[in-house]
Amino acid sequence: MPQVPCLTCNTTMPLQMLALHAENCQPTTEEQSGVAVIEEENEEENDAIGTSEEQGVCPICQEVFPTSVLPLHASVCAERSFCNNTIVEPDMEVPGPSSADSSVARSALRLTTSLATAWKTADTPLEAMRLFLQELRQGGEHQPSLLLSLDARDDDEERDSALVSFYKEMRQKSQWTAPFKCRILGDAAVGVGVARHTLSSTISKLKHGFKLNLGNAAVTTMFEGQTDHLVPALSAALIDSDLFLMAGRMIGHSAIHGGPTLSGLSLAVVDSLRYGSKETATSSLCLEDCSDIDHRETIGLLLKEELGEEESSRVTNLCLEWYFPVPTKETNRLLLFQQLLSHAVLGRSNAQIKQIRKGLKDTGIWPLLACRPDVAPLLFPRESVVKLTSQMVLESITWPPSKQTDDSDNSDSEISDGKVSLISGFLRTFVEEASPDILRQLLKFWVGWEVPSNTLKLEIVNSCGRNHLPTSSTCYERLRISNHYTRYSALKADLIICLQSVESGFGLV
Repeated sequence: MPQVPCLTCNTTMPLQMLALHAENCQPTTEEQSGVAVIEEENEEENDAIGTSEEQGVCPICQEVFPTSVLPLHASVCAERSFCNNTIVEPDMEVPGPSSADSSVARSALRLTTSLATAWKTADTPLEAMRLFLQELRQGGEHQPSLLLSLDARDDDEERDSALVSFYKEMRQKSQWTAPFKCRILGDAAVGVGVARHTLSSTISKLKHGFKLNLGNAAVTTMFEGQTDHLVPALSAALIDSDLFLMAGRMIGHSAIHGGPTLSGLSLAVVDSLRYGSKETATSSLCLEDCSDIDHRETIGLLLKEELGEEESSRVTNLCLEWYFPVPTKETNRLLLFQQLLSHAVLGRSNAQIKQIRKGLKDTGIWPLLACRPDVAPLLFPRESVVKLTSQMVLESITWPPSKQTDDSDNSDSEISDGKVSLISGFLRTFVEEASPDILRQLLKFWVGWEVPSNTLKLEIVNSCGRNHLPTSSTCYERLRISNHYTRYSALKADLIICLQSVESGFGLV
């Protein structure tokens, strides 16, 4: 038998006997005295440290610690109280060097704990998400801005590589909540609109693919499958490159700054991501979640009452490939169907889901999903929920007054009521006739991303010529249309040209 020594008395014995021996084993007198000496030395050393170093009180748990380690403990203690729903009473004394500092500390602590508890008890998931993200952004306000630089002169692969490198870089949680700024070299555009455009492009590429050549493919897709049934791509190269970790950071970073969310994921994948249990997520599975058409057809054969010889062979081969028992006449087909489908969707994508979860934790947004599972449909909505309608856009537009003065070029000339009404009617018609994809592009051209806004402003300006195309100030959510249009078809054609430049950046039309 394998021999192992006892950690107490150092006696060597068979491994199977170690458990029985440990119950009655006692240290020798010499060992006990040695331990006592070591404990006395440690106590003396701790006393010496305590007398030589100034002590401080943690404002969260009211425990005494050396001042050298107090900042580190306070940060950890604050996170612990944030997750454990710790409530600080208004009359609690917060120690400090002076009464003024104590008052500031108490007010800051009450604000932090009130926000930390408010989002957990909010009535609606939307309100809980708003309060939580507000708390995250407040924590990052004093951090240096997170800067992303892209080059408009690079090709698509180079820009996507720069984007991937930015999100693969390891950062602290507070850095992801810091103010986000983006600049595009070679483009004159600056401000919030560029950051919105970048976040929108990031989520779009995450959903539809990056133009990177990984695995002899022109486009590297992170998710595959049909709408509302997207699952992580089954690629070892993506896992080894930590690209799903990057995907989690992209999702969390966009959500923190109010950007677009990743829509269309399979409900089973969302449940597995949220609960971390394949058994819990199995109830949300459906056959459409299996992105491999051949495997989907083979698994679907188990729902038939009788299988032919060729069909039975296909099911048998799939079971052997995935190390499942070969089905017989006594096999419960429905149970086998659920087991094969669960492995096809969740079992083979377990590593990808773990990386996405870790990426969400890196950005600090994970406590929201962990404590409020009802916000998951807001972070990972269905396509039908995020689909834009004409009514939604029309209700968000602030229409120009009947008499408008064009001050865009320091001009005081008034634009006639008829022109304002005519061009406003043209835009209304364009919105009413537009498809959801065109509406999404219109919002991205107008404000920088496809997230609906309640402050869409329309301005009618004096024309600089027949080639004066519509322009926008994405930072101020303002769309400017020239007053030279007399036909709806002309404005529609120019708007389509403008919308086609959305994916390329700014100032290219």
